[in-house]
This record gives sequence, C-alpha cells and structure tokens, in this order.
Amino acid sequence: MPSTRRFKLPPASCTGDTSLSHPHSAAATSHRKLSTDRPTPMSGGVGPTAGGGIALPSMGQPPPPLHPTPTSPTARPHHHYYLFSIKQLNTLGAAAVLAFSTTVPLSEIAFAVLLLPYLLLLASLAFPQRPGKPDPSAPVFLGPARLLLAAHTVGGFLVGAALPALYILDGLRSGDTTGIAAAAPHAFLLSAQVFTEGLTAAFPWRFSLPVRAAVPVMYSVRRMFAAGEWLRQEMEEKRGGPGVAQRRVVAGRVLALANMAFWGANLFAFLLPFYLPRALQRYYCDDGVDRTARTHGDADEDEDKKDS
Repeated sequence: MPSTRRFKLPPASCTGDTSLSHPHSAAATSHRKLSTDRPTPMSGGVGPTAGGGIALPSMGQPPPPLHPTPTSPTARPHHHYYLFSIKQLNTLGAAAVLAFSTTVPLSEIAFAVLLLPYLLLLASLAFPQRPGKPDPSAPVFLGPARLLLAAHTVGGFLVGAALPALYILDGLRSGDTTGIAAAAPHAFLLSAQVFTEGLTAAFPWRFSLPVRAAVPVMYSVRRMFAAGEWLRQEMEEKRGGPGVAQRRVVAGRVLALANMAFWGANLFAFLLPFYLPRALQRYYCDDGVDRTARTHGDADEDEDKKDS
C-alpha cells in the first residue's frame, strides 16, 4: 500500500492565533477588522445599509407627524368626537318618548328646541371660542371640590332621573295618568338638559366655557317652574281619588318636594354663585399662559429696569 504522509500543523494555526508565528499578522488582522467595519456602498450609490435594507440619506429635518398636536384649545385634534354617545342616545330617547306621549306641554318642548339656536347665537356673538381662550373641556373645579361635584351629580341623577323614571313606569302599570302628567315635564327637561350638555361638549372648538355653563343654568331655572307645578298638582285634594294607591300619592309628593329643594339649592347655592362666575373668570382672565412664569418674567424685567 502506498504510504501516507501526515503533516502536523503548528499549534499557532490550530488556535487561530497567528500573531506568534507571523510578526505582521496583528497588523493584517487590524486592517481586516477596519475594512469590515467600513460601510459597503450599494450599487446605486444610495449609502450605507442597516439590517439588510436600503437607508436613505438624512434630509436634515425629521418627517412631519401624520397627526400634528394642536397648539391651542381651538385646534381640532386628530381623534374623532362622537356626536351621539350611549348616554346621549338614552336621554334623547327618553325625551322623545315623553314628548310624543302628550304628557309634556308644548311650551316645554318649544323651550328645549329653541334653546339650541340660542346657544349658537351665544357662541357666535357673545362668547366665541377664539384661539387663546381656555379649553372648555378642562375641569372647572379641581381637588376636593371636584369630588364633591361628582357626588352632587350622582345625587342629582338619583333624585331627578332614576326615581322619577320609576315613578312614571309604575304609573303606567297602575294607570295613574294624573301622576304621570305631573312628573313628565320635569323628567323631559332633565333629559333634554343632559342631551344638550353632551351636544355642546362634542364641539369644544364651537362652544366656549360660558356657553356650556349657561345650559344647566337655563334648564335649572325652567325646571324650577316645572317642579313647582308638579308639587302643586300633587298637593291637590282630588289627587288621592279612587283607583289611585295611597303609596303613589305619598311617593309623588315626596319626589316633587325633593326635586324642588334639590334643584333649587343647585341653582341658587352652586350654579349662580360659584359655577357661572368661575366659568366667566376663566374665559376672560385665563389666556392659557403660565402665569407663574410670566410673573417671574415681569419681575426680572422690573429688576433690569431698576438696575439700568
């Protein structure tokens, strides 16, 4: 058999370290590393690549965002405002049912309908939402006052909406048309108020903060007359006639008196002395500028004038 010769490689070549056997291998290795770190131009001369893709040269400025951030409260953001939410649809449906049930006077329906163009006139002539005006969707009260306002809203929902709705539904079951006719105007006005407040909140660039504050004020004034009429009808002697349960007479009087007291306190103890003045103050005095920084800036200017 032919003899095979075996060649033994030097130890340096097995370990990959050639710096010991070749004096110029370290320089060759560093030169090779520099050549691999250098970006390889593409055939079209586009530039260096990263991750296997083609990178365009920098233009100096980043591309503009698809949805720019609004710089003022009147600028429309990129997200959509839904005109009819679940809450608005429920209140609109309740107001429509009460209006078509012939238990609500035409004067109350006309008030709710004519109030919408009046709010448009206020938003166009008296209190327009111009650039620089405060954001009408921002909360008016902060801190503990906001928690008290939330508790007040829950109480108003129970007294003014939930319990009268149960009273009307029970009247439909028992056939108490007199009690339904007495409570329906108040429930209709409250449903129309909630719908109108949601409608003005859906267009913050159209309705300013004083216009939005005018909605509960005007509806509360009108609802005071409706609650007073409800209480007068419940207090009549012929109210507790045959076929009407005594519990309904008592429940109607308690509800009418509770709504008269609650919404009267809401109007004369909260809306007129606190909420409406705060809304007007923010509209006329708050221009969206950091007043603390501006105060310090004015103080620095005064010091510079004194030094000069």
